[in-house]
Amino acid sequence: MPHPLVEGHKIKKAYGLQVVLDDLSFLITEKQKIALIGRNGAGKSTLLKILMDQEESDFGDVKFYSQARVGVVKQHEVLPDDISTLEYLETSSQKPEWKIRKQASQFGLQKDHLDLAPNLLSGGYQMRVKLVSMLLLEPNLLLLDEPVNYLDLQTLILLEKFLQKYSGSFVLAAHDRTFLQNTCTHTFEIERGKLTSYKGTVQDYLAFKAEQLQFELRNNKRLSREIAHQQKFVDRFRYKASLASRAQNKIKHISKLRSKISHIDSSLATTKITIPSPQFVAGIAIQVEELSIGYGDHVVADGIGLEIIRGEKVVIAGENGRGKSTLLKTLAGHIEPLSGKLKWWHKADIGYYDQHTAATLKRSESVLEYLTRMAPANASSERLLMMAGNFLFRDDDLDKKTSVLSGGERARLCLAGVLLHEHNVLLLDEPTNHLDVETTEALALALKEYSGTVIVISHARTFINSLVDKVFEIRGGSLRRYMGPYEEYVDDLASLMEESTMDEPDDADNSKKGPSSQQKAEIHRRIKEHQRPQERADKAIKLIDKEKSEIHAYFFENPTDYSPVKSRRLIELNTLMEDHEKTWLTAQEEIEVLRCQSEGETLT
Repeated sequence: MPHPLVEGHKIKKAYGLQVVLDDLSFLITEKQKIALIGRNGAGKSTLLKILMDQEESDFGDVKFYSQARVGVVKQHEVLPDDISTLEYLETSSQKPEWKIRKQASQFGLQKDHLDLAPNLLSGGYQMRVKLVSMLLLEPNLLLLDEPVNYLDLQTLILLEKFLQKYSGSFVLAAHDRTFLQNTCTHTFEIERGKLTSYKGTVQDYLAFKAEQLQFELRNNKRLSREIAHQQKFVDRFRYKASLASRAQNKIKHISKLRSKISHIDSSLATTKITIPSPQFVAGIAIQVEELSIGYGDHVVADGIGLEIIRGEKVVIAGENGRGKSTLLKTLAGHIEPLSGKLKWWHKADIGYYDQHTAATLKRSESVLEYLTRMAPANASSERLLMMAGNFLFRDDDLDKKTSVLSGGERARLCLAGVLLHEHNVLLLDEPTNHLDVETTEALALALKEYSGTVIVISHARTFINSLVDKVFEIRGGSLRRYMGPYEEYVDDLASLMEESTMDEPDDADNSKKGPSSQQKAEIHRRIKEHQRPQERADKAIKLIDKEKSEIHAYFFENPTDYSPVKSRRLIELNTLMEDHEKTWLTAQEEIEVLRCQSEGETLT
């Protein structure tokens, strides 16, 4: 039997008249990997804060057993700039250097990172330092409240791999279904103040829940038919003396049937977001040439070139601190480019959202007052209410003051304020942070159906996989197009990170000519990137060959039967074959150049 680590008993918590947690009881044992899910404002963060002793419950208690060692990431801690990262980790953990280096290497922190002051590292690497600092204390119960909000994709992948292998327990609240699915084996859901525990993944739980809902709906329908049938008898015979007693029995039976009807809360309706779509006009949305971005004399990235077609959905990927947000602000016109050319379509109407959009909230305003203030002058009350409903603000929610909203509710409200305008371009910097799983996925579907152009920064894989057409990555101080879908980009990035975490070569090896191990890993990743379109071309060529053979066989067997349809198809197949062969050869040329670079040679 696994040992218990923490137990909650009849926990209650309310903010004013709003009951968030209502009589919650649970037990967390060793080796449980728990996904904590629920709507924004349902109480996920409140429960975690109570477990972290950052907030008190109104009633009930939490008992930690003696063997529990709790680990919490100090997300808002400011790291020092006057000591090295290694010294910081030695001081915070009191662990020997070899153990620190071993733990750090699991998160891609190599010698050059450990030698620098932690405050001088990029945002993504600072979060890795905080994770390593926590894990060096050897906790067996991690409490993680939306850790992915502060992680870049690289760090998220490292954390995911660590959690998959982690032998302890954790409770994890996150908005990315992929991350939850890949790491968690149990599910806790908070809904209407109650907690449901399920032994299984989030996907299995949601499928079970949907099945239960359908069963309840069918059962309610059956009970309603039975009630209607019994009511007909009562209405017809209740005042007839000979059948009055039977009618009374029917009335009692109807009462029992009504008590069996399940109450299905309409406030938990599925999120459906509708974004006003502009009239689509084909053409180029934006052209960028030799763009340099940064602040003052500090160049963040340069030599940037890109072209985005109207209606395309594009993601800008890359490590934190490499210039993703700076690029988006430059494209939005919020900061001036240092040099280069940036030209939008002359009818581009840009809507911009980032985490600072929450600064537009006024504590004294209600939800409806905020949306009214943010809406265009000609917006009708119906449109305001529709957009509020899109983001699950209905009825009494409209009168809520913004000061009492949860982080996720504030994010939803700010997004609604931006989307009230009929923009034909949307620039979105981490729009899914603090959103629940369902709202995140509903937003992806709405943006996919939206006819305008979308440029987004996000690490939420389920969200991005559902949305984008193109992937651009900021790496090495510039921007490059990734020639493949986002899912393949993530796979290639994971492969590169695995190779980059290999032991570094010694100083003697470093003095030799040729690319470093890190450069070789990058070259290998780019080779794989070009091999993927080759593989797709190979598959397509085989299918084309098969179809061509079938058409040729038909003509051979029917020499007098001229078929215009088959002849036209044969011409189409030959054209497609040429295109795929060209794709294959172009990729092969790139691969040969990269292989020469890997060997430190020059292609002649």
